Amino acid sequence: IPTLYGDVTISIDAGTQSKEKQRLRGKGIENPNTGKKGDMYVVIDVIIPNRLDRVQKELIKKLTSQAENYIKKDEYYRQIDVGCEANDPKYYAKGIAFSIQKDNTAQDKHMLWVSMLHPSMQVENSKPLAYGNKEEIVKFLKDEKSLKQIEEKLNTLSEELKNN
Repeated sequence: IPTLYGDVTISIDAGTQSKEKQRLRGKGIENPNTGKKGDMYVVIDVIIPNRLDRVQKELIKKLTSQAENYIKKDEYYRQIDVGCEANDPKYYAKGIAFSIQKDNTAQDKHMLWVSMLHPSMQVENSKPLAYGNKEEIVKFLKDEKSLKQIEEKLNTLSEELKNN
């Protein structure tokens, strides 16, 4: 961080929110009457990249493959799940999971969900991603534009868990 007296390095703790302030003692403007240096405040601007990491992309590939192989027109399946630990520090979560569930009211329709588990492992938050037949779900999972939508849902889930 550039200051009036040279650059300084600060550490930002995990979980720091945008618009939080950090005080840099003695790095502000000097009082002309006393010669004492004031404090400088740094306003934090947290930027979360909108792209999935390698592990998340692998999860989506695995889910796509399972959807292609296990969803059959006249065969029952309970649910398809894939998940992993949330090792990415940008997420306030212990784990991330994707699941496909059959819609019991519409024989050939399915719901794709994304879920996050709170670090305390006491709360789970889920959001729907897509609804449709097998081909529509698989198309959604393979579409590059869908990756951005998935990332946005993950960011939303993470923020909601952080605020619980």
